[in-house]
Amino acid sequence: MQHPVKVSSLPPVLKEISGITYVKPGQLAAINDEQGDLFLINYQTGKMTEQRIWGNAGDYEDIVYHEGKFYVLRSDGQLFIFTLNQTYLPGGVISGESKSMRTFNLQLPGQNEVEGLTFDSKTGWFFVAAKETKKAKDERYVYFYNPQKNVSWKGIVLRKKSFEEVGLTGKDTEFKPSAIATHPQTKEVYILASVGHKLLVLDRKGGNFVAIEKLDPKVFEQPEGICFAPDGTLFLSSEGKKGPGKIWEFKPRTK
Repeated sequence: MQHPVKVSSLPPVLKEISGITYVKPGQLAAINDEQGDLFLINYQTGKMTEQRIWGNAGDYEDIVYHEGKFYVLRSDGQLFIFTLNQTYLPGGVISGESKSMRTFNLQLPGQNEVEGLTFDSKTGWFFVAAKETKKAKDERYVYFYNPQKNVSWKGIVLRKKSFEEVGLTGKDTEFKPSAIATHPQTKEVYILASVGHKLLVLDRKGGNFVAIEKLDPKVFEQPEGICFAPDGTLFLSSEGKKGPGKIWEFKPRTK
């Protein structure tokens, strides 16, 4: 995590970048925290190439691109699904508006403030990470949502004592998920936390820790977004506080 291959500073409109997703080679999509806008970013140059209005103002937390559709998660569990209608004009300029496809509530167990969303290619389910759940002070949940059956359940439970069991104490046990992704090859689950400044890597057998990476808050001011390219390239995004919002690119290790 100390050796990104690229760090891109984002324009002021993405100072509060809230979620990112891989779209295609050279392109990421992002949302900000308060507006119903979608941003397309060339991650090779770090430049924003397009901004689209797709919805109204709201507390939007994460975004996923899957099979031509964008899925945007609101903190109350509302999921917005839409595509982009594009018209190519002379000179290669793209024009058009987003088309809202569907909006529905995920109906998760308990009362949750959710922040992370990813599509898991191994199961065909969406994983939804809750920042907090009422009456669960020392537990954080990752819910599995089966879109074919329209059902959700607790899939992974993160407990404070689990951090204590690996030697963390005091403030180092703080962890409130802000984003989630699954590795395209290993299928391990990566969970990012802004509160606690950590990146967890979990296995598929009960959510056991594979690795815990502490993130320097002076570098990653408010880490809120995570996604992978198909080759395992990792992208992290952070809101800006003293500086601009940023995106980091990390290449996978080679044997």
